[in-house]
Amino acid sequence: MRPCGLNDKWPSESRPIFSQGDVGVGRINRKDVAKVLVDTLIAPEAVGKTFEVIGLAGYPAPTSIRKQLGNLYLDQDLSDIEQEERLTATYNIMQQLLPGEKQDAAALAMGQTYEQMDKNEEGRFGARGAEDIVNDVPINLTS
Repeated sequence: MRPCGLNDKWPSESRPIFSQGDVGVGRINRKDVAKVLVDTLIAPEAVGKTFEVIGLAGYPAPTSIRKQLGNLYLDQDLSDIEQEERLTATYNIMQQLLPGEKQDAAALAMGQTYEQMDKNEEGRFGARGAEDIVNDVPINLTS
């Protein structure tokens, strides 16, 4: 198990999200790492698998992680020809979870990342409520 973004300020008891191929992006509280480690010790579905884990804040953990572990590939099966396609798809999905400290979509300005919000930086279209999309987004009406 490879925990991503260890952070004691991240909410504990978050939903664990698993990925494979070193594409995990996000945060996880050390308490949740400990729980996942203990749970994997008794889960036969974890045997022979390497995976990353993050904690998705605001979503409760399942009563068991065995189903999620069962959906992961065995390490020996990750060397086939489809590996790059799987990794690319997983990476693209994981990027949507956004690794910012504050995951409050209602507070984001349009075009702002969570990392920018964490640093109190404006997004690419300006401050929340004052976004200038008309002048900042090129629109090609002829295509």
